[in-house]
Amino acid sequence: MNSRKKYQPPKPTLGDDVHLVISAALSPIAGAAELFTYLSNPPLEKRLDKWRETIAEGLRQLEANKGIDLSRLQSDENFISVFIQASAIAMRNHHAEKLSALKNAILNAALPGQPKVDFYLMFVRFVDELTPIHMKLLSFLIQEENDLRTIQAYQQMYDAFNDKYPEALTRDEYKMICGDLEIRGLIRISQDINDFEDIYHADGILLESTNDDLPRVIVTDIAKEFISFVAEGP
Repeated sequence: MNSRKKYQPPKPTLGDDVHLVISAALSPIAGAAELFTYLSNPPLEKRLDKWRETIAEGLRQLEANKGIDLSRLQSDENFISVFIQASAIAMRNHHAEKLSALKNAILNAALPGQPKVDFYLMFVRFVDELTPIHMKLLSFLIQEENDLRTIQAYQQMYDAFNDKYPEALTRDEYKMICGDLEIRGLIRISQDINDFEDIYHADGILLESTNDDLPRVIVTDIAKEFISFVAEGP
């Protein structure tokens, strides 16, 4: 048996559980169940088949290039937990960036010496919650980390991002996404960083003594681990 067939993903024999539940719920409505089946079956099956092939091919490459013992993964609870959670999220997403991040999370979880399963499950959840533009902004902030040390206002942050990705975000969208990243502990922003110029600043109530040697924006180590975990491996 060649290696490709050895790890070929099995063909589904049972319907998708969610599909069955919703179909049952809709069955009293005349024609609703049939319409749901007509609309949902082909795309769900297509997504599932494509996802199986993507992960199977990735695992085959790990076996060939990294010497990973794939039989070990069957009893690796950490890997299985990441695999199940990432696969469930993949079935309800179409963004190529998200699917790539989820695939990379699974493959990185398959590598030996991955003890942080709780954080890795959290990272997979972040992929679900955040949009591709969140990920793009976070990656940008990591790349520009040294320059962030002199940032004193949102306008400076926004201008730097907008120079590289023109019109990707409005100012309001940019600040909202920064808030999304901050609440997840991926970045830290000082309370006295200046807001955009179209809102009142009560500079007079700030402390008379400020420490300008400290940065006002920090990308956390958790953010760097997150981006590394969902990035394509070496």
